[in-house]
Amino acid sequence: MDEDVEDTQWTEAARERYAASAEQLIAQIRRHVELTTGREGRQRELGPYFESTDEVHEAAVAFTDAEFDWCGSTSIRVHTHKDDEDDDNWNDEEDEEGDVLSVLGRWDFRITDPEAFLAAGRRAYAKTWPGDTAEDAEIAVQTPHNVVSELLHGRGLGRVEKAPGVEVRQYWTTTFVHDGTEVDEDDPFGIAVG
Repeated sequence: MDEDVEDTQWTEAARERYAASAEQLIAQIRRHVELTTGREGRQRELGPYFESTDEVHEAAVAFTDAEFDWCGSTSIRVHTHKDDEDDDNWNDEEDEEGDVLSVLGRWDFRITDPEAFLAAGRRAYAKTWPGDTAEDAEIAVQTPHNVVSELLHGRGLGRVEKAPGVEVRQYWTTTFVHDGTEVDEDDPFGIAVG
């Protein structure tokens, strides 16, 4: 048995820490529910929401640790970054037959009119999310990266090439045919140099 467990298990101090952490978790969940039920789907609500989810997670971790210290087991499973790695290794899709064609390219654009380009991204956002407001679009689209993301959203690179405020300077493409089994999530373009 772990020495730390032996030192804390069934002690009065561990009991008190466990009870206190349970109250803190319950209070944090109540705050999070109140915040979340008051949301209206606006972009400005995302920051406070994700801050609150972090606080719930931290309270859940503290509760789990305290329960383990008290009785040597836990009642809830707290999702960790290691769980994300395990999920990445799980693939429940059936293998598909046939080769995979990967087309890799690089397009260089000169931003000729930053405001026009930003406005194009916000218009694209509004088309993708028609229920959102102009304020939502303004919050969501603030950089050239955001603009490209919105222009590409289900529509392909042609939208970026035709957007006001940018012009294509040059581009390169290359293709690879492979079986599709080796996909590096951290470096999806590694195929080009691998």
